[in-house]
Formats: sequence, structure tokens, C-alpha cells
Amino acid sequence: MRRTRTFVCLLSVALLAGSTSIVGAEESLPISCFVVHCEPTNATEGMFESLVDLVAVADEFSVPLTIYVTAQWAAMILEDDAKLQRVEAWLRTGHEIGGHHHAYWATLTRNAQWDGYTNTAASDLLPADRARYLGSMDDYMTLLTALPGERTSACMGLDDGLDVIDWPDALSYGTKGHTLDDCVSQPTQVDRDGTEVWLIYHGAILQTPGDLPNLYESTEGELFTVVGHVYNFVENRSAFSFWFRYLHGKDPEGAARRTVTEAIEEWIADDG
Repeated sequence: MRRTRTFVCLLSVALLAGSTSIVGAEESLPISCFVVHCEPTNATEGMFESLVDLVAVADEFSVPLTIYVTAQWAAMILEDDAKLQRVEAWLRTGHEIGGHHHAYWATLTRNAQWDGYTNTAASDLLPADRARYLGSMDDYMTLLTALPGERTSACMGLDDGLDVIDWPDALSYGTKGHTLDDCVSQPTQVDRDGTEVWLIYHGAILQTPGDLPNLYESTEGELFTVVGHVYNFVENRSAFSFWFRYLHGKDPEGAARRTVTEAIEEWIADDG
């Protein structure tokens, strides 16, 4: 089944001096998502304000964000009524708040720092890391579920081996990936230690100029998902503005843009 939406836009209907001019254009667009990662190492006031700015740019171009927060970000937000009100406002305008996790075993081989949460027994951690243990994944989810809205999707950073036990049962949808090719995927069901999860891939916002639009325009029948970190926005705001403006230009009404949960649930419904 084809997973694109076809939109017919009447670009102008004018009645001038007794004549009517109608210009029509038809374009087939892939459903797109944009994911934001909030890292455990930068849950700071300054980074939160940068996230506020990022959301404002996305709103300017009608791009719904799927914002994945770590436990550190959740704790920071929960301690501040003003931040909680911001999150509530984001949910009202169509953004999604999901989970982000830097899993223990994966961060031993990747350039990332463990966030302190795992279902791995503390005694099985490397001795040097045991003092950094903050809690189980139940403790992690307690913080995330205390935020406004419902948690349904996440990027959990698992190594698909020892870390697989970290996947929370409450999360039905997931994302992973980084490369340009990862931007394009179809939802597939995977097993995460007994939990069936619908998984899609995402590719990083920072690519060679022109690569994202070129790939987007050649994509048909699959989802197109891009991911960026808040610190990427701080360092290269123009990359985000360019991509959001590009998506808006292709689809001014935002009919082909979704959060991760919306995109996967629509896919499942269509498949049914």
C-alpha cells in the first residue's frame, strides 16, 4: 500500500475584470517527522531556553516536533512551574514529548555519556561506573510520566544486546539512526525484551547541503524523519531554519507533517 498523501492545491482563484484565473498543482509528498534529542549532559537553563527558541522556529513553519527528553531534562522541567507551562503549551500546539535514554552498554562503545539509568544490576556494571548509577528504568519512567501528556515513543539508544532490557513496557514506538539514508524508513515491529515496538529510523539534520531536499524529493511510500539535538540548534541554527522553511515551502498547510506517534499510528491504521 502506498504511504504518501497526495495534495491538490489551488494556488490562486482570482476574479479580476470579469475573468477567472485558476492555477493548480499536484504534488506527492512523503510524511515527514522531526525529532529533537535533549541530552543528559546539558539539562541547563540555557539549553532549555534554546529549546524554547527551537520550538518557536518550528511553530513559525508549522513543523510539529517530537521532543525526546532524558530523565535529567524531565527532572529540571518538573522543578519549575514556568517550564511545565511551556511543555503544556507545546502539547496544545501539536508537539509530542517522548523519552530519550543513553543506555549503559551502548555508551561504552559510542561517543556518548551514560545517563545513569539501567535495568542492568549495579553489580554487573564496571566498577568505575557503579557510583554513577541513578536508578532503574522504572525510576526513569517515573520522571518521564510525571511530565504533561502521555509518553508513547522514544529513542532509547540501546545496543540491541545487553541494553535491550532497558526498553520500558509503556513505550510502543521508537526511533534510531543517524546517517542520511536513515532518514527514509517504514515502521517495522521489533522485539525489545518481550515488548513489541514499532520502530522507524531518523537521519541527522547536519548533512551536506542539498542532501536532505534531494533525498526527500526522491522518497515515495516511506516516512522521512530527521533528528537534531538542542546543541546542534545552538551551533547551527540556520540548518534547522532551512529545513523547516523547505518543508513549509513544499507543503504550506502542513498536511504531510506528523509527530512520530502520529506517523506510526497512521501507518498501522492504513495497513489494517
